[in-house]
Amino acid sequence: MEFIALDNPRLVPQQAVTTATNIDDIEAYVLEQESKSETDIQYLQAIDIPASEREEAMREMRFMGITAGSMFPSIDGVCEELRERNFEK
Repeated sequence: MEFIALDNPRLVPQQAVTTATNIDDIEAYVLEQESKSETDIQYLQAIDIPASEREEAMREMRFMGITAGSMFPSIDGVCEELRERNFEK
């Protein structure tokens, strides 16, 4: 589905995609389909990034144009981006 970004300023910057389903627990359904598959395709994967790698991950995201200001286009997102850019933790 495609929605108009009325009253949702994050829709466009986050390049949001919306889907609809009648399945109550979509994650369980997808995992069940993975187990039924004859191939070893993994559809869902969770990745934990250690806090010690935060600065490197944030630097790489900035390189791709992903910042708090670009993802959350409000005063809060802009302030978070400026804080990360100009002040040490």
